[in-house]
Amino acid sequence: MAQRETLTRILNAYLRETGQTDPFIDDPSLPGLSLAALLPATGQRIYGTLRHRSDAGHHEYGDRLYGIEIEARPVDDWQPLAFEQVIERLLSEIAAAAQLGPNALGPVSADLKRRQLEEAIGNSLHRMTAYLRHASPAGAPAALDFRRAEQSLLCGHPFHPTPKSLEGFSPSDSLAYSPEYGVDFALHGFAAAPELIAEDWLEAGGGDPDAAWVPAEMREAASRLLPPRGRPYRILPCHPWQARYLRSLDSVQRLLAAGDLVDLGPIGPRVVPTSSVRTVWNPTEQCFYKLSLHIRITNFIRENSEEQLLRTLDASRIAAAVQRENDSPRFGLLLETGYRTLSLPDTEAAERETLMSGFSMIVREAPDLSDSSRSVPYVLASLLEVLPGEAEPLLFRAVRENRRSTSGPGSPNTPDASGRDQPADQPAGRSGTESDRNHASGWSGWIGWFRDYADVSIVPILRLYARFGISLEAHVQNSMLRLENGRPSALLVRDLEGISVDRTLAQSHGWIGTLVRADSPVLYSGEEALHRLKYYFFVNHLSHVVQRLAYYSGQAEPLFWTVVRQTLATLAEDPSDARLRAVAHDLLTSPTLPAKANLLSRFHQRGETPLYVDIPNPILPKKR
Repeated sequence: MAQRETLTRILNAYLRETGQTDPFIDDPSLPGLSLAALLPATGQRIYGTLRHRSDAGHHEYGDRLYGIEIEARPVDDWQPLAFEQVIERLLSEIAAAAQLGPNALGPVSADLKRRQLEEAIGNSLHRMTAYLRHASPAGAPAALDFRRAEQSLLCGHPFHPTPKSLEGFSPSDSLAYSPEYGVDFALHGFAAAPELIAEDWLEAGGGDPDAAWVPAEMREAASRLLPPRGRPYRILPCHPWQARYLRSLDSVQRLLAAGDLVDLGPIGPRVVPTSSVRTVWNPTEQCFYKLSLHIRITNFIRENSEEQLLRTLDASRIAAAVQRENDSPRFGLLLETGYRTLSLPDTEAAERETLMSGFSMIVREAPDLSDSSRSVPYVLASLLEVLPGEAEPLLFRAVRENRRSTSGPGSPNTPDASGRDQPADQPAGRSGTESDRNHASGWSGWIGWFRDYADVSIVPILRLYARFGISLEAHVQNSMLRLENGRPSALLVRDLEGISVDRTLAQSHGWIGTLVRADSPVLYSGEEALHRLKYYFFVNHLSHVVQRLAYYSGQAEPLFWTVVRQTLATLAEDPSDARLRAVAHDLLTSPTLPAKANLLSRFHQRGETPLYVDIPNPILPKKR
């Protein structure tokens, strides 16, 4: 399963990034084949079958892929390529193409990058294999709850060549700290002298010793280990892996020896690592901590730099101001309420940055799970994955279980495991049998479900952008979905560091000079903000949802894109908002949308400045 998931991601990324967005063929000389991927720099081709032909490139493939060799052989002599052969041909093509054109790499540099990407793919594949093996069913499925959803992102980004690559964790570290293993662990604590602390909070008192986010265990340890009088030391929660790394630094050892920094130890509370690995959920204090980890996850070392801290709080200040004006039960933002870290202004710049990034910690709101009148929100990225032993995305199960819990057992609106015996306007799941698949394939209720989804996602996200210039980085891992009676009832967006704000609208709303500085890293040109909105929400997020619903309900993607088109057409006629009309019209008429080129960016090691390509706008009516 891990090889298939990896190959699908790499092949889809390759096709998207080389302009082969519709690789369908109908060639009588190649009977039974419907896929042709061209590798022009090496003179190769890869053939296969398309199980699902996706408008945005989320293709699904048959089990066998073939090389150019089959063109000269009878069908009976066709030999499928092994996984390793397909990967080798694709990477050789990328390396060969990189040696062409005005910015060509030399052969030595291109080969080095090819080998580095190959190693990263192997790293990701190894970890994905382990995660899937651990998740393989043994008895009844585990209960689907908030924690389970956060820790079920086993395969990751559908257009990333190394979605599960991780450098820095040993095998024992992975077992102890990786969310895919369903773990929790005790948080580590430090206490620092107040003059060494850099912090910023949305609300006055956010950094007080008795603030709600401060773990009770750390307060108690501080009262035991710190002098009863003197400097009011500040508590710094830390990931236990990061604490071990920090204690190895000479600068930290000097601070510990001087008493300016006190190691409180792994005292808790127990926290749950979420899908991002470094962000943890504290169910006791009901918040998230976005912690620093000096390890490479996919493209980046995951530490909160000074710029990221400033950007996060600037974004959160603007978001907080907007939420006060636009409180809605159907859409919300989880605010970052503040950050805290160490800052040694009199040290060399490199050492100061190491300590500031290494100790940095951001506090984020968590959804209120105590309100029994509302369902638990699930991270959308996990809902779109198909777990081992299952034949449908976790979303289908979540919909069924939510409807049962709302309607009660025996209700006429409650489906059985196959999705049968439910009203015509409700979505069906499938248990995985052929009859269940046929049942779901002939059923149209997911279209109505998706209309509700458009109402809680497309509409508020575009209204937020049109009115305030706020472009959310609302990809599926940053989005959380609530269900009521199986239908979408609310969308929550988190990790505000990634938002971008149109500078012109920020100025017109009076935010510059009051909420943020004129040089705030959260401010972008209008063109850049719209570009990011188009990619993160419409390409990354919405096209993934459309593909999952279409493929696993046996329906055509254009049916779902028609819902998107209808939603945008309604917004394009809103008489009260000229900017909203303009943005909706742009989305309805632009021939292309931007997509991040993760495969080529990974090859060229451009994590900080990723490449983008244009793909055909899937919102437009299809002509094929």
